[in-house]
Amino acid sequence: MKEKIDHYFGITKSGSTYKREFTGGVTAYLAMSYVIFVNPIILGQAGMPQDAVFMATILSSAIAMLIMGLWARFPLGLAPCMSMNAFFAYSVVLQMGKTWQEALAAVLVASVLFLILAFSGARSKIIQAIPMTVKQAGTVGLGIFIAFVSFKNSGIIVPDDGLFIAFGGFNNPNVIIAFFGLLTAAFFLVRKNQYAVFLGMIGAALCGLFIRFGVSLNWFTLSESVVATLPQLPKGSPIVLPIEPMQSMLDNTFLVALTNLPKMLSFDSVVIILTFLFLDFFGTATTLAAAATQVSEMKSEHFEDNTRIYSADALGTFFGSLFGTSSLSTYIESVSGIIAGARTGLMSVIVAVLFLLSAFFYPMLSLVTSAVTTPAMVVIGIFMMQNITKIDWDGGYEAIIPAFLTIVMMPLTGSIALGLVLGFLSYEICMIFAKRTKEIPTIMHVIALISVAYLFTI
Repeated sequence: MKEKIDHYFGITKSGSTYKREFTGGVTAYLAMSYVIFVNPIILGQAGMPQDAVFMATILSSAIAMLIMGLWARFPLGLAPCMSMNAFFAYSVVLQMGKTWQEALAAVLVASVLFLILAFSGARSKIIQAIPMTVKQAGTVGLGIFIAFVSFKNSGIIVPDDGLFIAFGGFNNPNVIIAFFGLLTAAFFLVRKNQYAVFLGMIGAALCGLFIRFGVSLNWFTLSESVVATLPQLPKGSPIVLPIEPMQSMLDNTFLVALTNLPKMLSFDSVVIILTFLFLDFFGTATTLAAAATQVSEMKSEHFEDNTRIYSADALGTFFGSLFGTSSLSTYIESVSGIIAGARTGLMSVIVAVLFLLSAFFYPMLSLVTSAVTTPAMVVIGIFMMQNITKIDWDGGYEAIIPAFLTIVMMPLTGSIALGLVLGFLSYEICMIFAKRTKEIPTIMHVIALISVAYLFTI
């Protein structure tokens, strides 16, 4: 059996060992497992039952990673993407007024389109057509948007009549919790610890428990409403059979995407679908490029041109929409497993198994509040912000203006879709102004027309 597994995954052939694959799997799991608890918090703000999302996150991620490991045979992890769950909750549901059921249907359609593109030559043509300046600016804008939302949810920033927003102040214990988590994450980031995101959340949770403990001993005086927002230990055993979240998923979110497909015929729904597709498409491409840099013996083309990797991503999103979560994507954090020595799909299988085992820790959700997730959200924002150096700031204003508008309009308008649309349109217009129309790919003209039509829907 051991020889068959070795032959199937090519462990010895790739220069790896069982120990390195297992170590890489555990490393990748610890680096990306925060999504299991963060995703329910974010989608919960869109009205989705958190326990149902918890189960959907685990099942869809495990299935996607099994496909990645057993079929694509690559050492990559997949889970609900932190930028796309933000777009799902804050833009599609809270801003555009769609129900979360309709948003799931949009994710389902986008996954089917992604799957079609993954098996056709259109994928590479679309990637090449989108200007690099807008692609990178979109990533940066998403990072700022995610951090902004986490600051708001934890109380670090609050509405202000004069300045629009202001610092919330340390009289709110959740602000203290969030900052303590950020400091913890910063400490481990600076020391190049690959578990910095996970440890930042642990630090925030421990800080919240200390404050709650202090209130019980009358060290601090807080109102009951404030105490209710603090992290708390599970009332019973932290390890239980995941019967309740499984039942909640089956009752509330399972297959609702299918029943809402007829509502996807409106124009604004089409724009939402295309935005989901765009975010997943380029998010995966960016992650694969990063992964390729960590495997010196493997060319980037082996990652970027592998249709099975993109298909695993699309299939993961397909199952995720059916179970009840936002789009899945290849996780940059899973590259930590490659850095730890993993080289084959066995690593992905190990991460999948560990995700499934996480379902038994469902009661630990009581520890995860918006303040506790702030370190994870901000660190993700920091990672995405680094792409700002890849923008062609010396490429003339036809590159600078689209990049600037894309970056600032996402957080300032609270709309990821609008930021991208303004980036696409401003690029088209500025290239025309610069008399460089012939350099604009035909696909970009189509995208620009869709963008104009979108503006008339808002």
